[in-house]
Amino acid sequence: MPTVNTPGSTTMQKAAYHEKEKSLVIQFRTGKVYRYKEVPVRLWRIFLLYIEKAGSAGKFFNEYIRDHFEFDQLEDVAPL
Repeated sequence: MPTVNTPGSTTMQKAAYHEKEKSLVIQFRTGKVYRYKEVPVRLWRIFLLYIEKAGSAGKFFNEYIRDHFEFDQLEDVAPL
C-alpha cells in the first residue's frame, strides 16, 4: 500500500491507498486513522499530483473526499 507524507497539511499527517480494496486510509495529526471506501484509483493519483505541486492536502480532502465516501474510523492500528 503506497503511503505518502503530507508535510504541508496542518490536519493530515499521512495517506495511503489500497488499490485492491479501493480504500484510502488517512492518518490525521490527531492520531486518528480513517478508511474511506470505494475511492477510485484515479482520485488517489490526482491527489498525489495535487500535493506534489504544493497543493493543500486538507483542501483536496475537504473538497473531493470528505462527505463523498463512506468511511470508518480504524482503532488500534499501527501508524501508516
